[in-house]
Amino acid sequence: MHHTRPRHFYEVFADLARSASSAAAILHRMFAEPHPYTELMAEITEVERASSMAQQELVDKIDGATVTPLDREDVHAVASHVGGLVSLLHHTARDAQDLHLPHQREPARALAELLVRATASVEASVAQLRHPEAVVEIRTEMERLAEEGIAVYDRASGALFSGEPEAIEVLRWKQVYDALEHALAECRSVQNLLSRIAQENR
Repeated sequence: MHHTRPRHFYEVFADLARSASSAAAILHRMFAEPHPYTELMAEITEVERASSMAQQELVDKIDGATVTPLDREDVHAVASHVGGLVSLLHHTARDAQDLHLPHQREPARALAELLVRATASVEASVAQLRHPEAVVEIRTEMERLAEEGIAVYDRASGALFSGEPEAIEVLRWKQVYDALEHALAECRSVQNLLSRIAQENR
């Protein structure tokens, strides 16, 4: 009889982080070019479902282990933060769909692209968690991405009010920019948490 090999703790951890990257990539497609939102929403909803499963599997593994590779509270914190990040990206996609945005805007595409790079940094940090020096280098890149995101957000928010904009247009895009910038800030928070864990377990 064939037995499936039990998945290692770090494999599940990697799957959870990969979910964030996948969700960010789908969100980027929403803002980069015209796409049927229904199709993309189905994709990102499936990513969130897989993320929830990986999050639960990670928690079950760490709670059921006698000897743990990392502190239980740290694992619970990372699982919660990364799972929350995926949910945030999903909600942002849902908002974009519900707002019936009439066209794409470059700042939204730029912020979504930064999110793709930021979630890739989170995924890389999880892969390098046993190598603190590498995680510290990735954190430096994350700080740069976050600062670039703030600059894009500030310029985009200011541009919304230039000229004689329609109030509904301003409100729609301000909500989108706020959500994208918030997601970038969450990536930064997750990265800081991973950096602390890597340093404490060196």
